[in-house]
Amino acid sequence: MHPILFTIFGFDVPSYGVVLVGAFIISTALLRREGARMDLDPEKLTDAAVSGLLFGLIGAKALLIIVELDRFVANPAELLTTIRSAGVIYGGQLGGAVGVIWFLHRNKMPMLKTFDLMAPHLALGIGLGRIACLAAGCCYGVHYDGPFALHFPEHPQCAAPALVGLFPIQLVSLVNGVVLFGILMWLLRRRRFDGQIVATFVFLYGLTRALIEIYRGDGVRGVWFNGLISTSQLIALCGMAAAVVYLARQYMKLKDTPS
Repeated sequence: MHPILFTIFGFDVPSYGVVLVGAFIISTALLRREGARMDLDPEKLTDAAVSGLLFGLIGAKALLIIVELDRFVANPAELLTTIRSAGVIYGGQLGGAVGVIWFLHRNKMPMLKTFDLMAPHLALGIGLGRIACLAAGCCYGVHYDGPFALHFPEHPQCAAPALVGLFPIQLVSLVNGVVLFGILMWLLRRRRFDGQIVATFVFLYGLTRALIEIYRGDGVRGVWFNGLISTSQLIALCGMAAAVVYLARQYMKLKDTPS
């Protein structure tokens, strides 16, 4: 854990922000390169990614406020803490999708084709972004003393329990993002219809996120149905269902199309 990367002129530069910026730059650079191959303007793709990032930040913080509404109502001053918080990542994805849709519509860019291109790079960005969680000691796992268990030190900015073995959920999420990137890039080069890759991303990320969520130990989850599932799991299940319906209909259309 290393929450503060360095201090310059008395100003602390947090590792969290630096890692997230780095993840965005890497993902966007790869997006531009692949976009050129698919005859999509790299400059507009960059602008679309920035739009998604800005809307995503708003969405992530908005969903955080929703799932923790009781806490914020009881202590309105804590709303200021959301400025430093990354928020809930599914809120970021939903908000980011709104931002990208707005940009693509305004610039008359192909919607589903562009989303297919962006999906693998989003998976990579999410995975790399989990390094920030590791550095900050947030989004930690359940108690665990097996191989690769993480032990966080006592630190005023660390939310994870100190000196206790925790499941390496941040590392699992990192690997998951990189693996999904590889799978989706492979499919992107072989896609058969527009929307195939983004729908596959919604399904695969939803599936893996729902499973990973079981091993999350932090309290900022938001729970439903008497604690049966978290907010992220509920969104993941809804997204998976929608993705399955969309993919099934498209594959049926391909099957019915004369070759």
